[in-house]
This record gives sequence, C-alpha cells and structure tokens, in this order.
Amino acid sequence: MSEKTYQQLVQRVQRAINSPGAQSKHYVEIKRQPEDEVDDWERMLSDLGTVENVTLTTMDDHGEHVQVTWNPEESMA
Repeated sequence: MSEKTYQQLVQRVQRAINSPGAQSKHYVEIKRQPEDEVDDWERMLSDLGTVENVTLTTMDDHGEHVQVTWNPEESMA
C-alpha cells in the first residue's frame, strides 16, 4: 500500500462525489477498480464513514460496490 495509490483513489472518489449529477441526487455509487489496492479501498471507506451526514451502503457481498449518500441540509446546520 502506498500513499500515492491511496491519494489517487481518494481523488477519483472525490471527483465522483463532486460531479453535478451526484450533487443533484445527493448520492453516488463507487466501485473498486482492479488497480485499487484492497487496503487502500478499505482505508478510504473507513475514512469516508467518519464524515458527518455521510452514509455508506454496500451494494454487493464483497464491499467493492458502495453507494455513498449524504444529507446536504444536515451538513449546513
């Protein structure tokens, strides 16, 4: 596991979350890519799970397809 691969993964997920479509729906589905290290993926999900008003819902049996949902009203309060 390297910090560089972790940062690349985080940046990819941030881009997905910040996309106009995701922002209007307040959710995005993310999938672990073959080049993503399992340790990086699990660390990123763990970090994301600590963010207020963010809910992670696993969409498969392996935790490699996850729906990220957020409540913008609560985060503004």
